[in-house]
Amino acid sequence: MLETFDKMGYEEWDKQGFVTPKDFLLDEKNKLHEAIEVFYIAGGYDFFKVINPAKYASNWLDFVGNLYSEIVDGKYKPDGKYHKNPLTEKQRNSLIEQGVPEIFTTDIE
Repeated sequence: MLETFDKMGYEEWDKQGFVTPKDFLLDEKNKLHEAIEVFYIAGGYDFFKVINPAKYASNWLDFVGNLYSEIVDGKYKPDGKYHKNPLTEKQRNSLIEQGVPEIFTTDIE
């Protein structure tokens, strides 16, 4: 799932005619693990590392920022099953040290 972003850079998001990949579009039926998966595949880890927003595509920042807010606000609910967080241990530790909300750094149980 969600392999489309692998071949796309952030600058693509602001090019004329760009369409958000359909695999990235979520609705109220999607579960928390799906939203977190989309968040990270769309570049969520880099979102936490943004220092100068002017260097990134505004459409990408808007998309990932909105998804971040929806996740934090509880729009997407867990499905009661275990889901492993997609981060490596190094990435996870980096975000924990940075103070990123736990929902983005832990497994879903």
